[in-house]
Amino acid sequence: MKENTLLKLALICSLAGLIILYFISTKIEVRDYKPSILNKDVGEDVKLLGTITKITDKGNVVFIEVNQQSPITVVLFIDDDNLTLNNGDNIDVIGKVREYKGKNEIIAQKIRVIR
Repeated sequence: MKENTLLKLALICSLAGLIILYFISTKIEVRDYKPSILNKDVGEDVKLLGTITKITDKGNVVFIEVNQQSPITVVLFIDDDNLTLNNGDNIDVIGKVREYKGKNEIIAQKIRVIR
């Protein structure tokens, strides 16, 4: 009898938790990166839309220069993902802003080519 009650209680709590997580996830959004706001976004997750102007492949790391309002470097660590990037592609990047040698760069978590 107690096992049956415990099972029902666990199912109700699980469903309530899933519903709460759903509503919380609809409120989360990633801010657009604005290079004009200097060093305010360091450490933050941002979204960047821009055009690839230069790609430098260093093996496990790819440095992508993206032009939005001004050029910004996007650092992508390769993990066997078959992502093909070319100069002139429009991309959507989600990542963290980091400062390296006095300049902001974005460490990419997700890159999508916009066609």
